[in-house]
This record gives sequence, structure tokens and C-alpha cells, in this order.
Amino acid sequence: MIITLTLFLTALLFVGCSSSDDVAGGTSIDKGIVAIEAWKVEGFSQKGPFITGSTVNVLELEENSMLPTGKIFKSSIKSDKGDFAVSGTALVSPYALLEVNGYYRNEVTGKNSSNPLTLNAIVDLSNREKANVNLLTHLEYERVMHLVSNGKSVSEAKAQADREILETMAMSESEDAFEDLDIFKSGDENAKLLAISILLQGNEDVAGFSERIAKFTTEFAQEGSWNDSITRAAIADWACERKQRNMYAIIRENILGWGYTDSLPDFEKYVNQFWADNYGLGKCSDSNKGDTAQNTNSLSTRTGETFACDGSNWKSTDISLYKGVFGTLTDERDGQTYRTVKIGEQVWMAENLNYNYQIGKTRSFCFNGEKKFCDLLGRWYTFAGAVDSAGLFSDGGLNCSMENTCVDSICPCHLKESSRGVCPEGWHIPSIGEWEQLFTAVGGKDVAETVLRTADGIGTDDYGFNIIPEGSLNSSEYKNNAIATFWTSSSSTKVYGTLQIPQRRPYYLITLDGMYFEDSDFTPDALSYVRCVMD
Repeated sequence: MIITLTLFLTALLFVGCSSSDDVAGGTSIDKGIVAIEAWKVEGFSQKGPFITGSTVNVLELEENSMLPTGKIFKSSIKSDKGDFAVSGTALVSPYALLEVNGYYRNEVTGKNSSNPLTLNAIVDLSNREKANVNLLTHLEYERVMHLVSNGKSVSEAKAQADREILETMAMSESEDAFEDLDIFKSGDENAKLLAISILLQGNEDVAGFSERIAKFTTEFAQEGSWNDSITRAAIADWACERKQRNMYAIIRENILGWGYTDSLPDFEKYVNQFWADNYGLGKCSDSNKGDTAQNTNSLSTRTGETFACDGSNWKSTDISLYKGVFGTLTDERDGQTYRTVKIGEQVWMAENLNYNYQIGKTRSFCFNGEKKFCDLLGRWYTFAGAVDSAGLFSDGGLNCSMENTCVDSICPCHLKESSRGVCPEGWHIPSIGEWEQLFTAVGGKDVAETVLRTADGIGTDDYGFNIIPEGSLNSSEYKNNAIATFWTSSSSTKVYGTLQIPQRRPYYLITLDGMYFEDSDFTPDALSYVRCVMD
């Protein structure tokens, strides 16, 4: 009996220490081998990439229950690319939990997260030395544990969980294991990872995102599907709205701007696939090019909206929720064309002005200094630029700037109400009274902040005015600080001792706090948009 046991242990030790180029120790637990002597694992941790100093833990898992044994191997992220390496010895089973915690780069905003996030991956260390930790490995983890507890092998559980995750996100089965995927590499499978990471992030900050994926994993662990129809519809609306406003390009440029790759996989294809499926539009390909379909999702803010297939993607046939007819305005100075809209007795530009006013020290600017934002939002102008202080087009704002003050009742600036300013010929900078007339026409300030805002799930854009808040470009600011500011031609005079200083009064549109005018002391480089009204 003693001889038999000795021979058995010797044989077990021999098998457990065998290895090959692709093996970090023994073989899979599914084949009955439970010990692994020496191991090493390296890879990348990505949401976007976790930044330098984020912690990486490898937790040993008990072979039957797959629960942590208490043995932990620690390391950290080595660079802002999210790369890590961990090694150790003497694991009782080849399975381990990779756990990463730290700050990450947000693909939607391009910025570092405001708070840390934890992502997990379950890894078989017997057959791989490379494993990435990402959102998909995190989403599969609880489901794998549930399936294993119900008799599945780990490999079977991972294959099933991977298939179910992609199916619930309206995507086809992956040919690669999730821990092999990388958002910076080409290929459809990497594109799916990046698309899902962007979709679930959406407008959310870290707290909202963490809550969203926690609810996903809890439901998915038991059911193998994600049936939160309210959240799914909200994500679909967010993604569709960015498609219609050509904002996928901003996300792509944000990621490329990190400098870790020169190209990205086609994530747009799978983001479009998700919202189109959620809306019940079906597939769009050359075979049904020209077909139209309606959004039948009653939980969507775009219910009933009509989409047309262009051969590859569904595109809204409605510019906004506005059902009227737009006019057009062509600025002869630079050939740019703008939509116009009649509201009450006024005719307004339905877009912000994008004329590049550059005279001496007086400049116009793009949001974040990037041309793509000028194309989307129009230009920021200093007060001097907005009112054309150089007098290039009219004398209504001649010599008017924040720096010009009145001394001994002598004022170099005599700003005229409703002067042309930087607007095209036949149009002018609106006065406060003209803004008030607009609010009255749409039902008052209380509703104006909603009905004049672009159709984005908060605004309804009933009149085609299409105000796009700057905060909508940054998820952390979207809900509470969704602000767009516009210059007016109105001014007031404040007395400071012996000086009379004309204070220019810009119009502030604050979507969630109501609309109001603010008479403040602005610096010469204060920036706002210009929305012109017809003479």
C-alpha cells in the first residue's frame, strides 16, 4: 500500500512539472491535473488602458469551488499603456483570478477617469502566459463562476459565457478568447470589445458606469442574458444620437490621441449594430439598400423615428425631432451654408456661426482647440470678435472690447442694439429683447431649455433650433453642467468710483438650471458662441 501511494505521488509530481513553450506549468484542471509549479502571466489591462501605478493582483482559486484560497500575488501597471507582468510558484490549481484596480483612460471623453475602477479576468495559467484584462473578461467572470458551480468545466463555461455576452449585445460569436482581445489591434473581435466598452460607458462617470456593469453582471450571471430594457434603450439612444451628429469621429480621435496606435478596429460597425437591433430596424446591407424602417422601441426617446438603409448603416431621415422645414443661409464671405428656422415672427440660424474671425489680437477659437469641434459646434468668439470691434462689416460695435472703458464720460465704444457684428450680411447679433421674444414664442423660459436643445434624450428640439451643450461632449459634465453660452448685443454700464465701465452682457443658456441673463465682469478673453437672427 505504501509502495503504491509513493509511486502515485511520484507520477503526479512528474506530470505536474512537465511543460512546453506554451505552458506555464501543468495542464488544464479539466484534465485532472491540479498542481502548477512555476507560472508567469503578462498582458494589458484596458477599459481604455489603466494608467501607471494601478494595482494588479493574481488570486489563487481552489480547484473545486473556484473560490479564492487567500493566496495573492501582487504587481502593478508599468505604464499608461496598461501593461503588467506577474509571476509566482506553487499554485494548487492552474486557475487564477486576475484583478486590476486603478484609474483608466475613458474612450468617450479621452480623459483619465475621475475615480478608480476594478476589472477581473479568470485565467488558466497552465496553457497561457499572456492574458489581457478588459471589460469582456469582467462581464464573463460571474457567469463563468455560476456555470462551473452547476457542473460545467471552466473551458465550457467560458465558451458559453462569451457566446451569450456577444449575443445579448447583438453581436456574433467571437473566434478569440476574451483575454486575447486588445482595443488597439485590428480585427472584428477587437472591434467588438471596443464597441461594448464604449456603449456601456456612454455618458456615465465612473460611479454610474460601475453601477451599470454591476447590474449587468448580476443579471447575466443567472440568466445568461441582459434584459434591462430601460438601460438598453438609453444606451441605444445615446449611441444613435452620436451617430447622427457624426461624433464617432471624436471618440476615435480621442483614443488615437493617446499615441499608442496609428489605427483602430471598426468599432463603429458594432455600435451601430447594437442601437439598430434595439430599435428593431433589422439588418442593413446592399440587399436592402434604400429600405426604411421605424424605431419600434417604446422606451426610446426616438420612438417612431424613421431610418433609411444606405447599404451599410441605418441613418435617420429626420434631422431632429423638428417636423417643420428648414431654410438655408449661405455666408458669401467663406461659402459656408447654415440651416435656418422660423420661430414665431423671427428667423434664426439653426446652427452656431462658424466664420473664422481673425483680426490682429482678436481671434475666434474651436472648442478644445480642435477643428472637429468647430464643424460640430461653431466657433467661440471673444466679445470684440462677436461685435466686430474692428468694423470690418459694420460700425455697430466699432472699438468695442472688454478692455475699452469709459473715462470722464468719454467712451470709445457705443455698442448698438441688434448690430450686425460678425454675422453674415442681412443678419445680426440678437439683443436680450430678441432672445426674450424667442422664449415667449416657444412657451417661456421654463420650457425653452428643453424644446430648443438638440434631441438628445434631455432636449426635444421641437423647433429645430438645435442647441448642443458643450457638456454633452464630456460624460462627467453631461447631466449637471450641460452649458452653451451666446453673446448678445445688449450692454449695461456699471459705475466703479470715478470710472464708468460698459459691461457686455452675454446670454447664458444653462439647460438644467433654466435660462437667464448674467451681467458680470468678464475678462477680455471670455469666449461664447454666436447665434445670428435675420434683420
